[in-house]
Amino acid sequence: MKFDIYPAKGSFEPGTEIVLIAENDSGADQIVLRITKRQERCFPMKLKPGKNVLPLPDFAGEPGGYGVEAEFYRASKLLFCAYSAFDIVSSGTLIRYGFLSDFSDADYGDEDITSMLKLHINAVQFYDWSYRHDDLVSSENCYTDMMGKKNSLQVIRQKIKACHQYGMKALAYGAVYAASAQYQSRHPRQSLYDRNGMPLCFIDTFSIMNISRESGWHDHILNEYRKAMEQVGFDGIHMDTYGEPKAACDWNGEIQYLDEQFGPLIEDAAVALEKDGAAPVLIFNNVGGWPVGKTLSASQSAVYIEVWPPHTKYCHIGNLIREALHGKKPVILAAYPAAFRTCRPESALESQLYLSFVIAMHGATQLFFGEQNAVITQGYYADYTVLTQEQLAAIRTYQDFFVRYEEFFYDTRLEDVSMTHQGWDNREYRFSPAGSADGASGMIWYHIRQSRDTKVVYFVNLSENDNLWAEGKKKPAEKRTVSAQIEIQKVPRSVWFASPDEAHGSRQECLWSIPDGRNEILAEVEIFRCGILVMEM
Repeated sequence: MKFDIYPAKGSFEPGTEIVLIAENDSGADQIVLRITKRQERCFPMKLKPGKNVLPLPDFAGEPGGYGVEAEFYRASKLLFCAYSAFDIVSSGTLIRYGFLSDFSDADYGDEDITSMLKLHINAVQFYDWSYRHDDLVSSENCYTDMMGKKNSLQVIRQKIKACHQYGMKALAYGAVYAASAQYQSRHPRQSLYDRNGMPLCFIDTFSIMNISRESGWHDHILNEYRKAMEQVGFDGIHMDTYGEPKAACDWNGEIQYLDEQFGPLIEDAAVALEKDGAAPVLIFNNVGGWPVGKTLSASQSAVYIEVWPPHTKYCHIGNLIREALHGKKPVILAAYPAAFRTCRPESALESQLYLSFVIAMHGATQLFFGEQNAVITQGYYADYTVLTQEQLAAIRTYQDFFVRYEEFFYDTRLEDVSMTHQGWDNREYRFSPAGSADGASGMIWYHIRQSRDTKVVYFVNLSENDNLWAEGKKKPAEKRTVSAQIEIQKVPRSVWFASPDEAHGSRQECLWSIPDGRNEILAEVEIFRCGILVMEM
């Protein structure tokens, strides 16, 4: 049997029609769609064989995430239940970023875009699509890029069109300072040099150019970005950097500090690439978190950080996100799940499930998924790893969970109080068994965010695992019972628990009470891997 359900767009704009896609390859003749937020709405519909496009009649939902359960029937007999989610959100408010890297003639089609759609991706980086890093748009339809990969402009344009059909923004990869050796030799005054006067080069392939406004490269790369958008159809640019150099010498031997130049380059790109009053989608790569403090307020669509050592622990992930959130934009971590390349499939999957939850509970999204059911495991995206069906199903369940409950992951009004409201003599939140506030090895992690009307506890069961985010992980052996004592000023209108590991992420009643004469709630939940306890006042 093959049945599936997923939204027709990565995200739906407020006020637009909500459309779901049902795949029916095993003879169902009816589907019942159950759409859940605080209440459930039911939509019975007829089905035909194959792919069905199903608008939800008279569905005027408020912004936020929704759960989807699809019951497939034949002659009134239930055949299968499939699950998904969708969200209603203004464009650019929440970015779920994916990647494409294969653009040969053999890659024509939209199966890869559809696979990303099922994980709710709404922006796609077209990685290494260009002819040369200094000459982005090829004069020929078929060409070979600087790493020897074959590309087709016809395929690239087709995939951009598919992205737009499915509500995804398409971004052209464009390194801010990389050029071919041929370009560098023709324009030595635009290069950066070491203190001995040798031109800088990355992996013996990409010459590093001077991005300062005084250098001819500055306007050259902005013009290349403009060509990518106008001639190929991209919505914006992924402005990549390599993390080095951080300072270098120009042609005249003057020191150039790149952290002072990235911000102006982003601002100039935002002006140069504006079209008909619409701002381009710009995402700049702060490698290892550098220099995010100087770029997060620039005119870009998100604060994006590529995570590398020494940011090796879960607490480092949290610290990077906390700083990035000061930009008051969506935060994206390019945290590549290396375990899919270095570990057994089971431990790699566990590693990614933990990592994705940790990133989400801090209020960010993760770039890791793309192509046709594949994940990035290292800096060169074309060397991706294809997921097994078991891995894909589990990862998809987690991504559904983050979309369904996105108000409790990405609402910036939820303040992180993990380090101030538990432990020592802090009585606002107390837990048994004792755990960690910052993801220590071998303990249950209690992460806490709250606003005036909502309290959320995020549980991460690391009882049998270390705190290294890129390493393989063990599957928990059993559930852990956790008791929480949470201080309140008024009686909540709802207290509930949900986990991507249980009941397809549905809300579950949890045992709770308010002892006589005390201003606190006692609640008890069972944790397998991850989950959230929500109190709405």
